Amino acid sequence: MARCRVCREALGKCRYCLHYDSRLLDCTSPSREPGEHLLDADAVLNCPEFESTLAASPLPRLPWAVLRTAVLTAAVALLIMYGMVRFYQRPARILPPVLLKASISTPGVSFRESGFDVTVLVQNKADDPARDVQVSIRGPSISHLTCQRIRPPEAYMESAPTSVCAWLGDIAPGEIRSVTFRFLAGRAGELDLNAYITAANLDAVQKLPVEGEVVP
Repeated sequence: MARCRVCREALGKCRYCLHYDSRLLDCTSPSREPGEHLLDADAVLNCPEFESTLAASPLPRLPWAVLRTAVLTAAVALLIMYGMVRFYQRPARILPPVLLKASISTPGVSFRESGFDVTVLVQNKADDPARDVQVSIRGPSISHLTCQRIRPPEAYMESAPTSVCAWLGDIAPGEIRSVTFRFLAGRAGELDLNAYITAANLDAVQKLPVEGEVVP
């Protein structure tokens, strides 16, 4: 039995016959008996008078150029996906750990209206560069302090209600770098601050207390 190659429908039905009249919904073959009517135009039958109006054509074939383009596009997409997977699976570069020696300088006592300086010095004691060194001042006293300036000015990173940050960059072996924070106090009292030194290849954050007192 002939079937459609796409939907697999049987093609041997009355509605596909040359003798079927879609207006009368009946068979018009001269061999039919008078008064004999078609009951089901969709019934699959084996009629000797059947002459199909359809042709069971083969599936269309894609042109070679279209097929080649599709294959090349798929190959390029696979290569891109493979490259992305390889990129994200690369092992992270491990920087050699460094040893930093830090010290802090503050006036023991300062007047509230005069302000005071906090200077942090950082020396690289390792044989490899210290990468992306940063210094931040944090603590409860920061809420009533105003950072007026940072020296050198290019070291300034951020001044927030909870901290003030400066960037020292990469420090070569044996090199010493410093940053000075200038604060103006809103009230008198003992300073409750700490300086935190971090680096991309420093194993642990270094913490130094900022000791001092602001008097009226």
